Amino acid sequence: MKVGVAMVKPIITKDQMVKSSEAAKRFGSIRKKAKKEPLYITDNGNIDSVLIGYDYFEKMYIRLMELEEKEEVKILSSRIEYLENNPSSAVPWRNIRSTGK
Repeated sequence: MKVGVAMVKPIITKDQMVKSSEAAKRFGSIRKKAKKEPLYITDNGNIDSVLIGYDYFEKMYIRLMELEEKEEVKILSSRIEYLENNPSSAVPWRNIRSTGK
């Protein structure tokens, strides 16, 4: 996945759509197929759930944690820069700690 590229909705093929009743009846084979590509479980024609293999989930989770960490660093860096440029707006830590605000 490229950094800085906006994420769009995934392209879903007809082969990836599985009716919930079919998924319930053929869960074993559906689960095996989901290890290769995400499957979209439908209920009354609407996507209700997504079934993915654990390896894919783990990669998504790791990437999400990386992005959240980068966002936190960005926010903290911005706040530090703001305080460096506006030192009068700083609040002593002991005040924050005692009031929780």
